[in-house]
Amino acid sequence: MLFGLVDIKSLGLKLDHNWLETMSMMKRAPIEYLTHQYMLIFIILFVWTGGLLVPVSAHAVEKPAELKIPAAVNPGLQHLLDLADPDKKVTFDPQMVATVLDFVESPKKNEALYYSNVIRGLTSAYYDFDIHQNLKTMVDYAFNPDIPGIATMPSSMRLFQWIDSGGNEQAHPRLEQYLGKINSPVMFRGRQYVENTPDLNSGAYYGYNLHQILLLFKYHQRNIIVTVSKQVDVSTVGKKGYVLGSDGDWDYLYSGKTGLTLPALGWVRSYMYDSRGINIYDVIDPAAPKIRCAAFKWLRAGWSGINMVQKKHIYRGLKRFAATYKEIVESSLLPPADKLAGDFARIRGLSQDVLRSKMEIYSNILKSRYDSGRQRSKNWPANLFENKNYWHQMSKEEMESVIFIEYMKYALGKTRPDDVRELLGLKR
Repeated sequence: MLFGLVDIKSLGLKLDHNWLETMSMMKRAPIEYLTHQYMLIFIILFVWTGGLLVPVSAHAVEKPAELKIPAAVNPGLQHLLDLADPDKKVTFDPQMVATVLDFVESPKKNEALYYSNVIRGLTSAYYDFDIHQNLKTMVDYAFNPDIPGIATMPSSMRLFQWIDSGGNEQAHPRLEQYLGKINSPVMFRGRQYVENTPDLNSGAYYGYNLHQILLLFKYHQRNIIVTVSKQVDVSTVGKKGYVLGSDGDWDYLYSGKTGLTLPALGWVRSYMYDSRGINIYDVIDPAAPKIRCAAFKWLRAGWSGINMVQKKHIYRGLKRFAATYKEIVESSLLPPADKLAGDFARIRGLSQDVLRSKMEIYSNILKSRYDSGRQRSKNWPANLFENKNYWHQMSKEEMESVIFIEYMKYALGKTRPDDVRELLGLKR
């Protein structure tokens, strides 16, 4: 979601003809006249063209059409964003967001990338998708304080916690009690700590805090759930993470080491400088049932203070979230919510020592799954599975996260019971 080919113009390098001519000029220039920024650009271009100076068109790929969200939608988006800003004392007005909901419900051009420039300096993208499920069932799984948030978004989030002012985990607000009796909007305000999974472009993962709003109200006699987030401060420095196998396998390894996994850019100290998000869950057809899920995202991230994010990176990340969320919430194999809650409570009750012993089991599972010539990526360090230091440094929450996700894979039939029996404590 964060990095890919660099927008050269945004970095201040003017290309009057083409980038080959510019690079040729840089090659002829004395090295003392090349700024750090130009050298960084040169390295990135050299790496992402495989070290060959070939025309850009030779590597061109078809891009989705980019369409700007109508300006009439912006006041409603700004109203929602202001709700999550602690410096703005805003009272929610359902009428203010009518244009936003009308846009969410409207048909879109297939595979078009929609975006909004309502926040200056942040790159944006929008994506929506439908899940065929009733709202109560979705709330029972995705907005249930007894089920960890990562259970429905394991390809996007490693940690997802509501926290108090001291940074300690606290209970997620309960929404199910309000679904049948929404006479006026219900709003919860709080903070979250989030750590994402390794980015598909750069391999980096980040931890950061969010101001968070959770909103439930009616629109045209239908229930609407909205979440709004505003990043509190700059994220932790990006660390190297590895997507093992297909992203749909939900297998990730977090090295704890600063940098990116891109060739020649392992040294980069990257950050998420700022982000905002609006997620909307709109019951557009209660009888079907069908829920329209819409995500607006704004992001500024990169290194040396430069925003490296392009719209397509955010768009790809939103589609990543959507595919997994839909797969889980619609699955006929999903255990009852109370069964999931009970099993997750058991995992949360494990001691630090027991969890640590289970990480040894899990590291052997990953080694068995991926430590072969066929599965191994050329970007992985040679000792990726042999180095045990990472497993010894994990926090209790990080170890629980591993088992939560492995449990979901087992519950949905994505892994064989015998492979995870010892890890999950399954009975024979």
